[in-house]
Amino acid sequence: MVLVYRFLKPLLVSLFFILAIYGGIKSAVAQTKNIELKVSFRSKIPENFNVDKFRLNHPIKISIREVVNHLVSLRYKGTSLGSKEESAFLPAEIKKLSPILVKAFARVGPRKIIHIELKSKTGTTVADIFSFRNYLSWRFESIHGQMFFQKNNARAWNIFAWELIPQKGQLYYKSSSNKRLHKNWMVAKLQLPVAETKEGASMESSDFIESGNSGKQMNPDLEVKLRHLKHLYEQGLIEEKEYKIQQKKLFEKLF
Repeated sequence: MVLVYRFLKPLLVSLFFILAIYGGIKSAVAQTKNIELKVSFRSKIPENFNVDKFRLNHPIKISIREVVNHLVSLRYKGTSLGSKEESAFLPAEIKKLSPILVKAFARVGPRKIIHIELKSKTGTTVADIFSFRNYLSWRFESIHGQMFFQKNNARAWNIFAWELIPQKGQLYYKSSSNKRLHKNWMVAKLQLPVAETKEGASMESSDFIESGNSGKQMNPDLEVKLRHLKHLYEQGLIEEKEYKIQQKKLFEKLF
């Protein structure tokens, strides 16, 4: 009996570790796939901001690498003591969101903004995204389940739970009326410098791009027609409103 136990013990231990490892792998795969994403187009920004004053240049052509770079660059930090700077989007969320945002920017109307609700294991991230002039605006309502504006029940007043941390090429949005900085609203250059890690190494956007999507080239007919349309607009042959309408139609048909 002792000999049988000595013989079976290593096998049982090995079986236990195999099952534990397999279970861990299965759990990790489920977590990366367990991301719910809802994207919609809206005509208003909360807090009574008028979309028209931004002169949106939608739709726009933006590559998946540029979108990934923006998503990687968005960082925030809790306002409580001891909070650390973190990424607004996790790698699995970036991989899920980036190709969808590329399509959304190509299809959003000239008077609409992009609204996302992304739910993952860390909680729900809610944001409005839009392009004006040579900038992208990222306005967050919540990040990883934490609302920006929270009520402190103990002291009966409202507090800010976190704030975005500007990186190179990014600034807070400032209200023209009261000059208040909105620390949940980041305005970034459209051609944003490549994001860097804390150690200074460049982030590789290819790490976040699904294979099979990154190699897709733009339809050459679309490029030709967009150049011709832009020429007509620059020559004053069509108005800005008509230019954007026709631009949107070309994206929808040929993108």
